[in-house]
Amino acid sequence: MKLSKLMLGLGFSLISTMAASSYAQSTVPSGCTWITTSVVSSASGAIVNTSCDLNGTSIATREQKYNRYSPSCSVTWVATGYVQSGSCDSAVILKYVTSSVAATQACYPGSTTTVQTGPNGYLNPNITPTQFCGQGCPYSVQPQSPYSYPPLKYTCL
Repeated sequence: MKLSKLMLGLGFSLISTMAASSYAQSTVPSGCTWITTSVVSSASGAIVNTSCDLNGTSIATREQKYNRYSPSCSVTWVATGYVQSGSCDSAVILKYVTSSVAATQACYPGSTTTVQTGPNGYLNPNITPTQFCGQGCPYSVQPQSPYSYPPLKYTCL
């Protein structure tokens, strides 16, 4: 009797593992837009607060401090299930989605590469996040300098 319960338990465990591995999580643009909620100016700079709104609901808020001594930018999440792509100042909010994918789908979280940009947004070498991180895998992009055509650091999430 105990052996049959053990075999039944192992069978259910195997089935649930197979079902879970046939779905993968990827990201798609959320569709939210940054809307300015407040601007505070002073002699030393300004603070701009924005909200990324989707159908009247805030997904994330952003505070940008413009100051010649210590400019900063930060994104605060209001809703779960979203991730930021790009630098804080030009952040695009992506939404996690679950899709049915073959169990062999591979993502490479933690992998990074840096590429040089050129005129009109061209990358040298010309790579896509899909080639580097895997098909449908989340990633972030961070400019590595404030100058024109900065190197971009891609990080697989």
